[in-house]
Amino acid sequence: MSLESDMLRDLEELLSEHGVPASWQNTDLIVLASRISTGSEIAIGGYVESPDLSIRVPRAAFTGPVPAFGQRIEVGGESYRIAKVGGHPCSPLLTLVLTSTDE
Repeated sequence: MSLESDMLRDLEELLSEHGVPASWQNTDLIVLASRISTGSEIAIGGYVESPDLSIRVPRAAFTGPVPAFGQRIEVGGESYRIAKVGGHPCSPLLTLVLTSTDE
């Protein structure tokens, strides 16, 4: 077996045990989400709470374009903005860093 197939097999097991429902552009997903960290950022009028989390999803979950910076995604019933899209080109996983939609 290849490293990619081993990673996908392990990810499928993790998703079945710990997956969180998500939705992006009418595509339903099951993702692995990190714990939400809440910080404060300066904004017009003062400080604003800024929740951040990252999610991992198999690239194969997307039949067309993948999520991009600035787009909205819903994870566990909460709406977020995509702040960063990452992942190695050879990796079967895509990592999305999410922030509050208020920013």
